[in-house]
Amino acid sequence: MNRMLPAALLCLAALPAPAVLAAPPSDPRWDQLGVEQQQVLAPLAPEWNRYAPDKKQNLLAIVPRLSGLPAEQRQRVQRKLKTWSELSQQQRREIRANWQKLQQLPPAQREQVMRRLRAQTPEASNAQ
Repeated sequence: MNRMLPAALLCLAALPAPAVLAAPPSDPRWDQLGVEQQQVLAPLAPEWNRYAPDKKQNLLAIVPRLSGLPAEQRQRVQRKLKTWSELSQQQRREIRANWQKLQQLPPAQREQVMRRLRAQTPEASNAQ
């Protein structure tokens, strides 16, 4: 019996690893995503296969957080994701630079700017 154990282990080791143990692809196509991932990232479906692998990984990393949100909040985030994904690289750089400037303001001044931005219509604040 003891002599059979190493042979059995060797046979098991030679078998291919089950799919559940395989690492997920680093550059998954849309059709390779799970149902939950597709539901959360649905607004990005038309462009998904054109995204760079690192962008896909960043987006996939937020799926667990988004899937736990109430539907209304999740839809709001999905709309923002869609808007962000449609921006050019230059527009994104400008937004990031403005965000950095905002973060450097004293808290009271930063809050004042944020209040003004929130008071704008959604169309106007999206144009910023």
